[in-house]
Amino acid sequence: MSEPDSANVESSGEPSDVESNETESSDRPNTTGRNDAAPVEERRLRPEVAENLRTLFGTDDRPETFGGWLDTLAETFGDDWPPAVPELCHDEDGRHRAETDDETYRFVCVLDAVLLPFLVDESVEVRSAGPETGETVTSVVSQAGIETDPEDAVLSFGVASVEPGTEVTARLTYETMCPYIHAFPDRDAYEQWDERTDAPTTAMPLSDGFALARAMARV
Repeated sequence: MSEPDSANVESSGEPSDVESNETESSDRPNTTGRNDAAPVEERRLRPEVAENLRTLFGTDDRPETFGGWLDTLAETFGDDWPPAVPELCHDEDGRHRAETDDETYRFVCVLDAVLLPFLVDESVEVRSAGPETGETVTSVVSQAGIETDPEDAVLSFGVASVEPGTEVTARLTYETMCPYIHAFPDRDAYEQWDERTDAPTTAMPLSDGFALARAMARV
């Protein structure tokens, strides 16, 4: 992925001593296991994340749920959504290595790696290095489901701020979101990173991240 345009995007995904996204523990999502109470599309977004998504996509109202974000993606990119494999957020130094029987990919965003089985129609093994400690999360993903090691692995989801009125493109979407979508071995590792990263984020079990990827693929 190319480096963000500093005139429009305030993002790096790396720890920052200037800003903190620490929130009270009661406001954080439950990331200790799969949320079976409702579909992932009904999971509510953290207000700061939702507001940055509203600015990014230039909508009148902010998406309050992940389903609202998915609807915005579909409306924005139309026939170009979901993306084809070459259009994903590839980077030779990406933290998320995805392997099929014949190909190896590296992505900035773990969600692209989890989405891959729906685009190539085969199982994928994903090895993700956490951005804070480098600890590895391993996932085996197919269209039928996901197995993660460790089982309590967590997916982060965030978005950097952009200047209002900036034209939204696929590249800008990647640059503002992909540096904040990672896999962590547990909630503690996520919170350690979240307290120091430079954009608002939320988290969910990586198993729910699979459900989100499936919804992105429209299957």
